[in-house]
Amino acid sequence: MTDPTTSQDLADGELDSVEEPSVADGEPGWGNLVNYLVTARGFDFHGYKPTTLARRIRKRMATLEIDSFATYQDHLEVHPDEFTTLFNTILINVTSFFRDPQAWDVVRTQVIPRIVSTKAPAEPIRAWSAGCASGEEAYTIAMVLAGGAGSGSVPRAGQDLRDRCG
Repeated sequence: MTDPTTSQDLADGELDSVEEPSVADGEPGWGNLVNYLVTARGFDFHGYKPTTLARRIRKRMATLEIDSFATYQDHLEVHPDEFTTLFNTILINVTSFFRDPQAWDVVRTQVIPRIVSTKAPAEPIRAWSAGCASGEEAYTIAMVLAGGAGSGSVPRAGQDLRDRCG
């Protein structure tokens, strides 16, 4: 089974009009599966749109020829390596350097100068990129800080949720 969905489609919101299967709270096994992901791996997907989350989970289920959420939960319990594949399906990488140029212009021209003006010359500036995927956002922040702070070397560190999926 192939999925025609691309990361760019998701980033551009082009799938908003796609009719997705509904996920009712009463659908057998759905609530248990989502709760299991929290208790077994510590990932709380309750804040995700249920239709989007269900579509991504159903993609994995179809690949494995599993037809119910309860059976898929059983599969996860027996095959813990499936978590990584599932999370890679749910947590689609949509990233690039300076992905939203207008936002980065505001950060560069308004935010960084304000931050720099409150710091002593040798005082460090720390920024955190949550969910930095492959690192482009974290490095973009480092480049913007280096330019705005007048430093050619900005210490950087980033961590993505995927680091915890295995």
